[in-house]
Amino acid sequence: MLSIDPWNILWTVVNLLVLYLVFKKFLFKPVMKVINAREDMIKQQFDDAKKSQEEADALKASYDEKLESAKTEADEIIVNARNRAQEEHEAALEKTRKETEVMLEKAKADIATEKEKATEAAQADCKTRSHSCKKNRKDR
Repeated sequence: MLSIDPWNILWTVVNLLVLYLVFKKFLFKPVMKVINAREDMIKQQFDDAKKSQEEADALKASYDEKLESAKTEADEIIVNARNRAQEEHEAALEKTRKETEVMLEKAKADIATEKEKATEAAQADCKTRSHSCKKNRKDR
């Protein structure tokens, strides 16, 4: 039959306590050390990842700022180039207008000179013919 022996219960409790102390010394502490070390490593990795993310965000912000600055500078360069091109175009047009006016005035002066020469030549020719005609009349 089944009987409960107090000595048997006592030795079972003592065995359990000894087993617990052995496990605590040789199993629980090393396992907890490994678990704590793993937790620390995971926390460190999260901290490093957060720091890397913050650095990446700062670099991205700096990049965006530089890109915007470069776009603004490029726009200014384009506007300045267009303004210079417009000024040069207007200056070239004005120079061409002046040259055209000078050429036109010179052509008018040349035409007037040629007209005067032609008139003088025609008058001289008329005088010469007139003398010739008078001479021919006298000779007849």
